[in-house]
Amino acid sequence: MEIKPKIGFDKIKFGMFRNEIIEILGRPDRILTDEYDENEQKLEWNKLKIRLTFQLDENDRLTYLVSKNPNLNYAGQRLIGIETEIAKNKILKELATQWEVENYDFFQTHFHEPNWLTLHSEFGEIDEIEMGVPFKNKNEYDWPK
Repeated sequence: MEIKPKIGFDKIKFGMFRNEIIEILGRPDRILTDEYDENEQKLEWNKLKIRLTFQLDENDRLTYLVSKNPNLNYAGQRLIGIETEIAKNKILKELATQWEVENYDFFQTHFHEPNWLTLHSEFGEIDEIEMGVPFKNKNEYDWPK
């Protein structure tokens, strides 16, 4: 599964409608409504290890991806299980050089806002990736063309 920051992954693009994505990926294993935002629903595919977020107030369009899929890659290079510094400074170097890093008790997050990309790391390796559609401004998504 190749991630394409600002666009999506594989054949999936941010802004696609739920029914289009279900046609491609099949029925999800679980559907969750966000307890803090009733306009968000998350669909999970267990075998693919992905969770996609849809905005109901945006006509049920895809806005966010969370994944632990070991086949996630960028430009053909795997990301999950790779040392964090190698992922940031070699694999994703052309994409981002400045990362906002937050340290928690047992893990770190590395966020690059222009690409709305977050790398989660634990024990010095990437173990999860989050990616969303960037914003044009405070209230409007910058949907891919």
